[in-house]
Amino acid sequence: MSAPPPPPPSVDQGYHAGDRLDAIPLASVGTLLGIATITTALRIYWRTKPIWRIGADDITLVFALALTISWYGVDVAMYHHGRGLEGAVPDAWTMGPLIVADGVLWVWGLCIIRISVALLLLRLKESRWWKSVLWTVIGVQICMLIVGTTMHLVMCRPLSARWAPTPTANCIAPPKFMIYGYVYSAFTIASDLTLSLLPITFIHSLTRPVHEKVLISCLMAAGLAATGVAIARLFLIMGYVPVGTRGPVVNMVQDLLWGFELTIGILTASMPTLKAPVHRVLLSWGLLPGSKSSSDMSPESFLDHLTNGSHVTRQMRRWDPSVRDAPDMYTLQKGPTRDLAGSETYLGSNFQTTPPV
Repeated sequence: MSAPPPPPPSVDQGYHAGDRLDAIPLASVGTLLGIATITTALRIYWRTKPIWRIGADDITLVFALALTISWYGVDVAMYHHGRGLEGAVPDAWTMGPLIVADGVLWVWGLCIIRISVALLLLRLKESRWWKSVLWTVIGVQICMLIVGTTMHLVMCRPLSARWAPTPTANCIAPPKFMIYGYVYSAFTIASDLTLSLLPITFIHSLTRPVHEKVLISCLMAAGLAATGVAIARLFLIMGYVPVGTRGPVVNMVQDLLWGFELTIGILTASMPTLKAPVHRVLLSWGLLPGSKSSSDMSPESFLDHLTNGSHVTRQMRRWDPSVRDAPDMYTLQKGPTRDLAGSETYLGSNFQTTPPV
């Protein structure tokens, strides 16, 4: 089955030939990407102070950020070559390989982000069902990565038939490829919902003030925003978004949604480490009630109730202005020991300047 010829030049309704639509997707996604880069850099910095605590979740997140930056670079190149130009037909041999690379990088970026979030959540509890759910999510992401990459590379054989007429081409029929898109989107939404809502299962049992529980829940469930974007993207695929089926406008909307999924995902992965500064800002603005209890005022105190929360606590305390000697607080009292879960901890309660929680 030969590939169809390229569509003739078209102009979206309400636009004129020569109008450029690259500012909205590039500026919006670029801004979020800059914020995501800063929050990731701060997260990595906190994990190295006062002691080195870099884990697999941090490494995979940095890898995902690199993939997202690469995806954005490919997106910029596509718009440079006419992707967002009304009435233009970009050079197929230039745009075609960029579109394939764009899709593969997007698949890898999203799957690695979810793997990073799952690895982070694995640190919080030791129960069997908790680990089983998260390892299942990681396994599903690896399968999605393999399937998504394969589908982008074998949609047409030879691959060049995706962008150039080839008499001997053998391409997957569009209806069959749409079925793949629906199934892939369903797994995407289910994975995002699982990673967003799973932490709430233990947050409600913490003996913390209600406002603190709400703040923690919001930070750890921020991935619901990515779920909303994935649902919007599914509606776009199904034709429920009135932007047409091809042309610069639908390209712009698609690139916006793809970019938002990636950048919001990276922000979500770093959100839990921002609990302390967000808590303090809300208190200073008077949006949260104060407390006479020093334990209630501890912005990182909820982590002490988690099995492996001490490593996050050490990083968050560096934001606490009442603790200026954070590295000294965790000076070894009797050397490293092991907690009930088998994780290495450090005895330093005699050096704390705030009451233990």
